[in-house]
Amino acid sequence: MHAATEQLLAASGLPWTALRNGFYAHSLGWLTGPWRETGVVRVPADGPVSWTSREDAAEAAAAVLLADGPHDGPVTLTAAQAPTFADVAGLASELTGRRTTCEVVDAEAWVADQVAAGRPEPVARFTLGIYLAAAGGFFAGTDPLLGRLLGRDPVGVREVLADPEVGRG
Repeated sequence: MHAATEQLLAASGLPWTALRNGFYAHSLGWLTGPWRETGVVRVPADGPVSWTSREDAAEAAAAVLLADGPHDGPVTLTAAQAPTFADVAGLASELTGRRTTCEVVDAEAWVADQVAAGRPEPVARFTLGIYLAAAGGFFAGTDPLLGRLLGRDPVGVREVLADPEVGRG
């Protein structure tokens, strides 16, 4: 839907801007599961994700709106790096001083476990799609523009994981 909208805008001949935000970092809590208690990030697939802070994306959107010059076309706002879930587990280990591992499990077994824990199967399968998209590299893109618009480094996974509420998902 987003790509089709951008194509229509591009074909219009009018100036336009579309913000392409990275995968929101606040979702780390529910996508990494209860790693603080278990010491395990258990996922059905692993791949790179440009975990991007919503607050950073909002601040950059304001900068785009207030810019003197145009930002015609797509504007990619992502974190500077795209760590995998295994990388996230490594960062969690560094932050807590306790070993945290990443365990990639069979996708159907993961779905069954989610359903057994009370998650509706359509929700579990939708969430599985997120992991599979990460494994396929669909969330791996990074762009330095976010940091330039902010005038500082974007919030990274380390800062997100340092929040004690992250990982309670």
